[in-house]
Amino acid sequence: MSKDNKKIIDGLNKMLEQEHACAIRYATHAAVVSGPYSEAVMARLKEISGDEVMHAEKLRDRILALGGEPSMQVSTEDLVAARSLDKILTINIDEEKHAITAYTKLLADIPPENVILYQTIQEIIRDEQEHLEELEALQP
Repeated sequence: MSKDNKKIIDGLNKMLEQEHACAIRYATHAAVVSGPYSEAVMARLKEISGDEVMHAEKLRDRILALGGEPSMQVSTEDLVAARSLDKILTINIDEEKHAITAYTKLLADIPPENVILYQTIQEIIRDEQEHLEELEALQP
């Protein structure tokens, strides 16, 4: 494994650990959200949780393609409990912004000629941006 691949694999594994946590956080927030508009928010949080699971699957595939070992860890710093709609939205908006920044930095380390990996990260960034916009629109 090349030095460059190791750096990319390490970055992908860090993001994989975040995706694991995000899937858990969104699913839990969907279960506990209450208040006005909570049913609509619950449905969207469940959907985003599923998106995060798909992101993790894509990351595992790319890590394996590079000769790495996918992490099974969870980024505990990304597991933030909340019950109120305002707090849930604030936490998840902040996390989406963080994910977009982290994926954008990771993308800078990926050679564009690694087309599949490059496009995979671009697709995930696009999803995270969509999540951010939708969550911001849900704010009262």
